[in-house]
Amino acid sequence: MSVENYIGKICPFCRTEIKEEDTVRVCPSCDIAHHEGCWEENKGCTTFGCSGQHHREQNASQVVTCTNCGAPLGEDQDFCPKCGMRKTVPQTQKSFCINCGVELQEGQDFCPKCGHRAGTAAPVAANAAAINQFNDSLTNKKKKSKAIPIVIAVVLVVAALICVFAIKAANEKKAEKAREEYIENVEEFLALSLTAGSNLEDIADTIQEYWYENIWEDKHGSDINDAILYAMIDKADEISEAETYDSQMKSLYSQIKSVPDDIADEDVREIEDICDAVKDLYNVYTDFYALATDPSGSYNSYSASNSDTTDEFLSCYRALDNLLD
Repeated sequence: MSVENYIGKICPFCRTEIKEEDTVRVCPSCDIAHHEGCWEENKGCTTFGCSGQHHREQNASQVVTCTNCGAPLGEDQDFCPKCGMRKTVPQTQKSFCINCGVELQEGQDFCPKCGHRAGTAAPVAANAAAINQFNDSLTNKKKKSKAIPIVIAVVLVVAALICVFAIKAANEKKAEKAREEYIENVEEFLALSLTAGSNLEDIADTIQEYWYENIWEDKHGSDINDAILYAMIDKADEISEAETYDSQMKSLYSQIKSVPDDIADEDVREIEDICDAVKDLYNVYTDFYALATDPSGSYNSYSASNSDTTDEFLSCYRALDNLLD
């Protein structure tokens, strides 16, 4: 057939250009040109959907021969009439289009239904193996999908436990630090109270001494007020120190007069006892400070208050000291 009208066209089988020197075959149904060799190889048109595509009858009969002697056997013959061998019908492995599933005949290179190249079609056994493999992969995915929530739950539980223990450890460390800082402040308060108390005792004893000498020995001025004034003038430095100590005592007391919020439950009772002792010592200290820096009353009442306050101060000091030991 002349190729003049088809030069430059593309053969649908080999996908190459038809040249002037090529021999072509044109499908009478769709008028599509093929290389003659392509037409013969495919046994007809290869155009998708064309009625001219080669397609063997699905139920074409096959000649069955004896597997022992090769003699032809009829469809109804179960035994070979020549050698007596039982007939064995060869099983032809079927192939299907992997695109649409239509059964393909031997020699078909393209699917007659969808046009997919038949050379990539998988045989029944291969299809079955592929299906089994696909099903196995689905089963494995389901198992994995079931295992994933369990793994996530375990991870979440472990993470929660780690958080709980971490928080607990942090709180314990915080409580221990709060206790240590509180005890350090109380110890500083105790040491300062002893220094401040000793200074107050010196001032009060000097006032009492000058008062006594004014009454019985006629010293330090003409009357009691002069004697007290001379005593406070002589102890001016100590009174100035007493004012400094008093400011420090107030500052420390404000930090330790109550139980800190971060103290552990098991330490609360101990800290409460220390708080009570701190309050007792601070109260008697304030009485001592007023006695030493603002004397009043009679000589007898002042001397009695000086003695009682000194004893009470020492008693409260020892009580707090014992709690810290």
